[in-house]
Amino acid sequence: MSARQYPVEMANLVCKFGNKNLLDYFEEIVLPAFSDEKNKRVYGETKYFFGNVQLVVVEGRVLLVGRFIKDMVFEREQVFTSSGLVEDHDEMQSSPSCLFVLILDIHRLIFLKETKFAPTLDNFKSTLDAFLKQKYREYIDAVVKGAKESGEKITKRQVMLDNVVPTLELIPLTSAQDIDAFVRQYDVLSSVTYKFSDRNDEHDNEGFFEAVQRQKDEVGSKSTTIKHSNSEGLDKDSVIEEVQAATVQGNQKVTLVGKDSSGTVLRGDNKEFQLKSFVELTSNTPVAAAPTLYQKFKQLVGDGMIQVATPTQAAIAKLSSYLR
Repeated sequence: MSARQYPVEMANLVCKFGNKNLLDYFEEIVLPAFSDEKNKRVYGETKYFFGNVQLVVVEGRVLLVGRFIKDMVFEREQVFTSSGLVEDHDEMQSSPSCLFVLILDIHRLIFLKETKFAPTLDNFKSTLDAFLKQKYREYIDAVVKGAKESGEKITKRQVMLDNVVPTLELIPLTSAQDIDAFVRQYDVLSSVTYKFSDRNDEHDNEGFFEAVQRQKDEVGSKSTTIKHSNSEGLDKDSVIEEVQAATVQGNQKVTLVGKDSSGTVLRGDNKEFQLKSFVELTSNTPVAAAPTLYQKFKQLVGDGMIQVATPTQAAIAKLSSYLR
């Protein structure tokens, strides 16, 4: 029997603490946000949480791996029988899940859905964002308490100014082929908008986008937008090339607006042309699956489907203790 094929998505995980990055607070805030088993995000009757979180080293790179679980209760009120609809109340617990691998030196997330109705990347982002903020508050309280116990005069406000609250972006990596197919659905492509948000400690390979991103950072902008618009239609071939360049590293969000041949308004963003692949797993434990998922990522990089910058020396240095 052949191994089951699982769908895989990938994204750029951008976690910032003001001008500092994910690895600057990794042990104090980020790792506890993932690994504290008491963390639960409750949404109605549904709970989201992480499990089996561990650090592993694969081919000299430090990976944070684990499972993301959506625990919920299905409730029914009626069933259809040969007599028609019949009132029938019942409940059943269901806990669909995903595996995740976070490549820490380049902040890329590999996300594999293990089951039907598995949680989404949006669910992952909302849950991690909530846990990061919770661990941030605990960290601030611990710093203030430690300072007071040592006789240091410091206010909580000052500690929060020195340690900025985390922000989180999860930008799907895209497929060049799907960008091409999506853009060609437009009869008239009237606008393309690029949103430049904060990014990790890396640089874009594409000169234009790197220049805009650098200027955004230099002036202290939290978000910068560039928009091309023409009510009569933009050149689709040029737009395809530009969007591919903008999204290949997962550093910019893109929104396209226009109309198809029937006059229906079409709107799309990174999610519409998200890169998706499939992986065969021989084991579903996060640690055992991590090398296979990492190899799939490397294959897509080698095939030119994904572009990533070389890890910075600062990122490598911050992870060196986990390589011993």
